[in-house]
Amino acid sequence: MRHYELLVVLSPMLNQEELSQTWDKIKGFITTREAEISHEERWGTRRLAYPIRKGQHRFLEGSYHLTRFATERAFNIELESFLKIDDEVLRSLVTVTLPEEELAAQAAAAARAIRAPTPRPAPVGSDGNPIAPVPAEGEAPAPTTPAGGETAAPVAETADAEAPAAEDVTGAPAAEETEETVEATEATAEDEPTP
Repeated sequence: MRHYELLVVLSPMLNQEELSQTWDKIKGFITTREAEISHEERWGTRRLAYPIRKGQHRFLEGSYHLTRFATERAFNIELESFLKIDDEVLRSLVTVTLPEEELAAQAAAAARAIRAPTPRPAPVGSDGNPIAPVPAEGEAPAPTTPAGGETAAPVAETADAEAPAAEDVTGAPAAEETEETVEATEATAEDEPTP
């Protein structure tokens, strides 16, 4: 079975009764071709992205209608011809879609994928080698592999393991030093004459 989605933009000059009659005429065309309408939605009158000329009129808005239907035989070319002839239809678009169940399954899978945590990359040291993860309290540290490929002996816990980081020893974080360097560079650039 083939599944289609039809979006129709109708003239905003039609009153509610004429809109209903035009939409019923389009639905009648679909159902007489042995199609089964599964979903129908009225989006109301909306502003168009660009003006549409139809006859002597120039339209800036239109009444949007969406429907999904399934049929055994393809008649989308016949449907498009029918919609082009109708003066109340400003634009239409017929697309082939998946069945409703598959669309719902894809939407659920996409929602799960969005919520899934992204794995973090392993930290890398200044020499380009990966840094071993810090063990939790009470666990032995993981063995490290030096660049030569030999496994190093586990490091014994000492008082040095709890020593403060290098930036804590100097008293100024590396980020502040970078900002000072940038400011000094900007001041030097302003002092130089331009050719």
